[in-house]
Amino acid sequence: MISKLRNLLINRKLDSSKMNDDLTAVTKGYNKIISLTDEELFGTLRLGSANTTESELRSSMYRSQQSDRFIAALLDPRTSYEYKINEVFQIVEPQNVDYIKFSFKLKLKTHPTKALNKEDIKDIKTYLDLCVNPHHLHIFMRPDLSISDVLVHLNELGSLKSDKDVDDDICKLNSERLPKVLIIVSDPQFFGCFQKLLDFYIHSLDSSSYSSRHRLMGKIIQKQSSKYISIEGTIPHRNCVYFFCPVESAHEDLCIIEDFIEGYSYLFKTLKFDNPKSDNQRSYSIYDMDFANDQINIKTNDNLYEEEVLPSYSSI
Repeated sequence: MISKLRNLLINRKLDSSKMNDDLTAVTKGYNKIISLTDEELFGTLRLGSANTTESELRSSMYRSQQSDRFIAALLDPRTSYEYKINEVFQIVEPQNVDYIKFSFKLKLKTHPTKALNKEDIKDIKTYLDLCVNPHHLHIFMRPDLSISDVLVHLNELGSLKSDKDVDDDICKLNSERLPKVLIIVSDPQFFGCFQKLLDFYIHSLDSSSYSSRHRLMGKIIQKQSSKYISIEGTIPHRNCVYFFCPVESAHEDLCIIEDFIEGYSYLFKTLKFDNPKSDNQRSYSIYDMDFANDQINIKTNDNLYEEEVLPSYSSI
């Protein structure tokens, strides 16, 4: 995070003294946010809408991967879509599924309480002003759910595990299903802050200001074997990408998945495709609202209960 901010400040052509002061303030602000007590949190920060007009007009790619190698193979501009679908990935059915997206960001209260001193508040403001993405939370949920349902799930069933930390057998099963809820947080350290603020402000939130209708055009996962990409050191069922699009700009008659992959091919040069591993703890998935996300709903006869039929290629 700090290295990216340093590059941003350099591009703004700030003098070295000002840049160093900002970097120091940002670091202090970040560390202060993640160490806030409940009293300090509620007295200093509030939730703001992270919906933006520009981003709502475009598709979004959300990654939940264990391996950068898979992402590189997926976005490689040198190979065709037909080749990728044969050698790199498979699509989880169904496609074109509606979701409601809630987007939040942390904002400094207009009139913070005296829980923090002025210097701490100034550092937090500097961090929030300069770091655009690291303090965002996106929640995608099925239309039959509400944000209150998600909070009840989190509060009653215990802490939510990141997709990276879910048991391997459960992850293998979930890889071939669509989640009821998908949560993407820019920085996992802030997840607790967001949850507490959502609990605190839930009854005063104007949902229309934070939510928008989206469509999951496709969830894709890595193939278990390939002539093109070596899976040595990777875990294919932990490599997943979601492509979402605002309902207003979704066109089912177009080959959207192919267009999405081509549109994000510019990221290929930024990936370490020779590195099989990646440390990604920014995604959290809920597949059953009655169970914690590290558990499986099993009938008394030990047959797996599935609300949705698994795709035909499932080996589970």
